[in-house]
Amino acid sequence: MQIVQRHHQQAMRPTRQRGSVLLFALIALLLLFIGALFTFRGVLTDTGLTDRFSQRQKNFNASDLALQWIATQIGSAGNTQPLEVSASSQSWFLNVSPGANVQPNAAYWATCIAGSTAQDKCASVPMPTGVGQSAWVFVQPTGRVDPYACNTQGLTAVYYDLWIHTVDARQQSPADVESLYKLCVLGGASS
Repeated sequence: MQIVQRHHQQAMRPTRQRGSVLLFALIALLLLFIGALFTFRGVLTDTGLTDRFSQRQKNFNASDLALQWIATQIGSAGNTQPLEVSASSQSWFLNVSPGANVQPNAAYWATCIAGSTAQDKCASVPMPTGVGQSAWVFVQPTGRVDPYACNTQGLTAVYYDLWIHTVDARQQSPADVESLYKLCVLGGASS
């Protein structure tokens, strides 16, 4: 009987070794899987950040188109008169008293986009075909006047704040741009 028991014990040893190798392999696979998940998570995070940065850059580029559009509108309305006179009825002109300049935030743009009011006023910018962004703009007086900046033919420089809000189709990365516009007018600013 001793011979049978020894033979039985020898047969059990390889089974125990196979079990421990299998357990080690499962733990190693689990660690590899967790490592792959963390790597994949990092790649997704990097891709998402890059996508938002790229989209925000496209929004800023579209803001340049909106800036060109509003400059054309101001040029058409201005005709050497302050915008307070020549553009008072324009949907993009917000006539505020000097020093009461509006600093638009997300709530301002949301109200304005839903429907302009006397306090939250902006105009939608017609974007060229193929541009995936939408832009809104408003212009307000700064109250700053410089009689020497337009030193030709008795013109005076009147300065205006231009605000542009650009969003992509997904509305995840809005871009807000402020610019200063100098308009050369006859005389000075009229209120």
